[in-house]
Amino acid sequence: MVKKKDKYDFSLYEYHNLMNQNILVSYKGPIDERIMTVIGENILLVTNEGSDKAKNKIFKVFMELAQNVWLYSAECCKLENGKSIGMGTLVVGEFGDYYTFVTGNVVHNTDIVPVIEKCETINSLDRESLREYRREQRRLANEGKPNSGNIGLIQVALTAESPLDIELTPVNDDESFFSLAVKISKDNFRNN
Repeated sequence: MVKKKDKYDFSLYEYHNLMNQNILVSYKGPIDERIMTVIGENILLVTNEGSDKAKNKIFKVFMELAQNVWLYSAECCKLENGKSIGMGTLVVGEFGDYYTFVTGNVVHNTDIVPVIEKCETINSLDRESLREYRREQRRLANEGKPNSGNIGLIQVALTAESPLDIELTPVNDDESFFSLAVKISKDNFRNN
């Protein structure tokens, strides 16, 4: 006998159908070097771009975004060795002439303002200005200046050649769910 779905039950079938809509890879859970490597290799297998340059771009964007979740998520998982790693969600989709990379994780509200400001700065700059901003951030990091470094998001924008799309949804008084998406046009692989 087949059990009828209660309105409060989770439907794996509905989730499966949702994930079939142009989603190449979807992952939710703890993120560390091992998981990033496995998912990164999977992304390279399922993307249809054949050139090494295209695959390198796709891999770079994924690694930078996944690393942000791993290092900055307020939601953590404690491993057997006592080490804590960040938890979050990673989704890669293919939509005709572009790929979309989306990451999401819970963040402390006190930590998110600088990230939003950095994303807004990145989105306001053209390609050459982004390169200069990256050089400046590296120089400041080498000098040990506060609020310097963290060039990963700058690198994502340069590699993807598109703006960073951010969304912040309050979870409670202290935390929010931060989502970051970036689109990579397949034309970028053919024109470079």
